[in-house]
Amino acid sequence: MPRETYHAAMRARGDEFGLVRHDGFLFPLAEPGKVPANMTHIETPQDPVGLARAGMQARAQVDGLLALFKAEFPDAFGAARVATYGQPGIRQTRTIEGRSRITVDDVRAGHRPDDTIARCSWPIELHTDMADTHWEVFADDHMHWIPFGAMVPQGLDNVITAGRCIEAEPAALASVRVMGPCFAMGRAAANAAAQVGAGSFHQIDMNALQDAVAENLDATTDDPWTAAFVSERGREADGA
Repeated sequence: MPRETYHAAMRARGDEFGLVRHDGFLFPLAEPGKVPANMTHIETPQDPVGLARAGMQARAQVDGLLALFKAEFPDAFGAARVATYGQPGIRQTRTIEGRSRITVDDVRAGHRPDDTIARCSWPIELHTDMADTHWEVFADDHMHWIPFGAMVPQGLDNVITAGRCIEAEPAALASVRVMGPCFAMGRAAANAAAQVGAGSFHQIDMNALQDAVAENLDATTDDPWTAAFVSERGREADGA
């Protein structure tokens, strides 16, 4: 089902079903009959009681979303049920002061630093509003890159980071903190740790590290089951 189809239903009837967010994703899986959904927005308080309440609010949003889908798309979701509720989490928070920083200009230009260890083509997905998300989508052949220096904190020899805490401007981080690049950063961090041993992450053999993660930099193969995906249209696919 194209995203624009269910987004239109969410915008038209979301308030009726208690939804806060009117966009998001259904993620296709190779296994039929199961669909992970990422379509809720909640605040994430720092106190335990507030966090528990936010979790209950999120569950209510999931239940409302399923009720909406059952009403609007009974052939696909008439017999659907929630298998697992997610836990509250924070998309973006504090970041390190790294040896280098990923900027929005770097992302837009597809700048490839000499110490690149991972790549990404995800849009800038900035969540600044409870009801909506800012999307900046790139061309189909666009690629931007994650430098090793953005993972290494200044002044610390034995610490390396991966994921949402690397050094980047907030809008730039909104493009590289998604799952695929996080996996790739984790792989690079593990290989760097194996190489460094008791030494310093600031004195890495970059050629050896890039050789170890070459598949994440240069591979062009596709998993065969992705050919069955519906071609996406809508705000995330076209930009908003």
